[in-house]
Amino acid sequence: MKIVAAIVILAACTRPSEDRALLELDVGIASTSDTRVTVAGGLAAVRELTDHRLELWANSPVLSIELQVGASAAGTWTVVVRNSLSDSVMESAGVTHVRTRDAGPTVATFEMTLGAGTHTLRVAPPDADVLGPFRVAAMADIQTALPSVDDVFEAISAVPDARFVVAMGDITQRAQEEEYEMFDRQLAYLRIPFYTTLGNHELWSPPEKFFERYGRASFQFTFKGCSFTFADSGDAAIDPLVDEWIKGWLADAVDRPSVFLTHMPPLDPNGLRYGSFRSTRDGQRLISELVDGRVDLTLYGHIHTYVEYENAGIPAYISGGGGAEPMKLDGIDRHFLIVELDATSATGGGMKGVELHRLDELFD
Repeated sequence: MKIVAAIVILAACTRPSEDRALLELDVGIASTSDTRVTVAGGLAAVRELTDHRLELWANSPVLSIELQVGASAAGTWTVVVRNSLSDSVMESAGVTHVRTRDAGPTVATFEMTLGAGTHTLRVAPPDADVLGPFRVAAMADIQTALPSVDDVFEAISAVPDARFVVAMGDITQRAQEEEYEMFDRQLAYLRIPFYTTLGNHELWSPPEKFFERYGRASFQFTFKGCSFTFADSGDAAIDPLVDEWIKGWLADAVDRPSVFLTHMPPLDPNGLRYGSFRSTRDGQRLISELVDGRVDLTLYGHIHTYVEYENAGIPAYISGGGGAEPMKLDGIDRHFLIVELDATSATGGGMKGVELHRLDELFD
């Protein structure tokens, strides 16, 4: 019997990635005795839900929030949405609410009166559903450079019209509480939101630390007609549960310009480094799914350099220049990418171009 019990215990521990995926399903949901909040798609972490106050950390430029208010919770509410676009507004029951306080460009504070019942709140910039060109920054692998990543954030903030950052993980070295606190402080140098998945370095601590602060690691949002799909590959694989989510998300986005982001490249384009899925077959399967989903651009991190290549005809970029120790002999140090997208474009699947921005050149 002891042997059988040991086998059962071992079997239950063979998929820590499944445990993480199941934890993600709780992101964006919280309740008190007389209030319940649910963020559609788990696209925000609930950082606070107390008496007449809700604070969220957004992981999308567009949020749909269902807030159920009981009789004792009715009254004036303060809703704070951190990591939001500077021009975001809140719409509720046909009424548009603008920010009531200036706490920085990515912190939106709204005040409203809510009666007992269920309320749907939408937080988004006015042009969120308007098709047209826009630009985003992409980066990964900050790790030990947390104390100096403000240089990168200031450089990104100086790029005209960049709307937000998409990141491919490894924002910390060991996922310690003090590292996350430092990361939050450094984000004050960034004037646009920072939407990220996790990397292998976020798995040095329980993943709940990441989820409670920044939300899900696997998720999808659409902005100005372009879809962004993020996936957790922190342990060099995609969990089967996450894989099913990816298939559904890509199917939903098949007729839109589509960007896919994950930490580890499914296949290492160099073939001699440490940067790919631990199973070549799994990497090939994911790439096949991306082809079937008509993905237009893939973005990866993990390898601390810059590589431009293709996976089965899909443009692919590795951008691991957030500040972690660079790959020797490559000559590529701190950098980020600027991606231009346009859902109205008839060519390139809506991808207009990808630019490399190197900090050594910017500061020379």
